[in-house]
Amino acid sequence: MKVKFQHFFEQAKRGGGKRFVVAGAAGDEVLRAVYRARKMQLMDPILVGPAPVIRKAALRLRIALKGIEIVDLAEDAEMADRAAQLVASGDADAIMKGNISTPVVMKAVLDPRYGLRTGRLFSHVACMDVPRHPGLFVITDSGMVIRPTLEQKKEILQNAVEFVGALGIRRPRIAVLAANEKVSPHMPETTDAVELVRFAEQGIFGDVILEGPMALDMAFSRESAKIKGITSRVAGRPDILLVPDIASGNIFAKGLVYLAGAKISGLIVGARVPIVLISRAEKAETWVRSIALANIAARRTETR
Repeated sequence: MKVKFQHFFEQAKRGGGKRFVVAGAAGDEVLRAVYRARKMQLMDPILVGPAPVIRKAALRLRIALKGIEIVDLAEDAEMADRAAQLVASGDADAIMKGNISTPVVMKAVLDPRYGLRTGRLFSHVACMDVPRHPGLFVITDSGMVIRPTLEQKKEILQNAVEFVGALGIRRPRIAVLAANEKVSPHMPETTDAVELVRFAEQGIFGDVILEGPMALDMAFSRESAKIKGITSRVAGRPDILLVPDIASGNIFAKGLVYLAGAKISGLIVGARVPIVLISRAEKAETWVRSIALANIAARRTETR
């Protein structure tokens, strides 16, 4: 993707911001994000959390809450359940995880009472904007599936391809990452890569360019591919990076943020609605970027 995050703010505002229910809204960075995203017309928020704490924090931060609905709940499980209920009833278009834990939110989202499952695997997409790289790319799955099987990797890729399609990428370049390009039975990610290439050749992922196994240096460097004597249409310009497991993806994404100054946004995809899900340690800007991308993804789910 040869564009940066700013491009998607304008795209997200078209048609007006979606109605987001914020589970766990009592946090300074969460409230700052909601304020900025609302001002940018990226969201119409419903705040779920302890109302006195939310109002006190908003007063201290000089954030006006006029016109914003607040659902007064104190327990994390109650907040997550109410968020899922509001989406299930059609009163909200997307969920944003605020200052509560991921497992609590996901337990509510996966509860069959709320009908948010689609029969597809839920997976995480981390959209990265790295200063030295010319455009955005997606790391998946760095926040949901711990050790994906081959079948789960197939579904993770299907989710990611649909996500970047919503962003306007029609023929994404996909690198299936491993330690190197050699296939070994001792490295399951390499044998999985061979099968995923075969799936791609069969058209299972649609119109994509998928290669692997591929080491990280080759994924980002055409020169590396040249030195290794490998002809690649993905090297140097990937749109999607499929990581072997959640640990490698999470470490890689956070390493880019903290050591390379990357900007990140994060969503859970595969549900009936997009779910903004990032670390509670992130700043408001990260939530705002994620809200923008969730707006675009929400429009895609409406047309399924």
